[in-house]
Amino acid sequence: MNMGKQTSRQQLIPPTHQSVKAGFVVYSPGSEYRSIVILEEGELVAREVTPPHSVVFTMRPGDLVGVAALLEREPFKYELSASKDSKITLVTEECMESELKRLPLWLLALIRSLSAKTHQLKRAAVETRVQNTLKSLAEYLSHKPKDTEFNLAELIREFSFLTKISTAIVQEDLKSLLRRHLIKLSQKNGRIFCKIVDPELLHIFTDYLRAQESDTGYTPYKLSIVQKKILVFLSANEAIEPKTGPEWISFIHEKFSDADVSQWINLLKMEWFIKADQNNPDCDNFTVNKAKVYYFLKALRYETNIRGVL
Repeated sequence: MNMGKQTSRQQLIPPTHQSVKAGFVVYSPGSEYRSIVILEEGELVAREVTPPHSVVFTMRPGDLVGVAALLEREPFKYELSASKDSKITLVTEECMESELKRLPLWLLALIRSLSAKTHQLKRAAVETRVQNTLKSLAEYLSHKPKDTEFNLAELIREFSFLTKISTAIVQEDLKSLLRRHLIKLSQKNGRIFCKIVDPELLHIFTDYLRAQESDTGYTPYKLSIVQKKILVFLSANEAIEPKTGPEWISFIHEKFSDADVSQWINLLKMEWFIKADQNNPDCDNFTVNKAKVYYFLKALRYETNIRGVL
């Protein structure tokens, strides 16, 4: 009996205790060894493996990482290094297995079940629900002021934190916006800055991508020849008095003979005309919606940028 207990104890593999200097890489995603890392003293930081190598989280004494790596075979995707001299404990795969063999089956099953549920919650917390990352980035930047220089690294970090989109994907989407000349990049004192060319252009680009997703087509790029002529005419004439619907139909037909009643209905659908008195539901007069007209005009003017066919 005593010999059996002695054999069992001999089979246990103890954890490894290490003292590491600041800068020492405790774990790298390229490593083939998995282990639980417990911080006893000092400080560890987890960083993205891709530039700009942003800090994801910081470990304090008593913190541990790598449980999912052992129990669920889930790879730890960050580089873990010491930001100051530290003392750590490593629970290797062999050490964990030697301990688990001593547990009752029901307790082992409970541990694995709890680990799996925790793993699902962690993935839900870090995985993005954004389907179109480029559209999300364009919409985010469309709310930024024009001609203001933003630190690119901070901009990426903030957007990634809000959306849980990886840094690598954000960088690729930024390249797409840069190629379309919707943003500008500059370098000062070793830092890269991002400037929004025109927030409305990013808003237009967002609407374009949204229309592409719905397979309805982007309305400004479906205009007929006569509609484009009417658009240019309305944008060039600032002092057109409000008119009733029939008066507008007659006025437009006089300027463009191939524009009929159905054309007026289409123009209303596109919101090129709005009630002259928005607060009066009985108002019969319509006026040109300059904001919408200029929106369509800008979308056409920068069509190659929006479509990305520069």
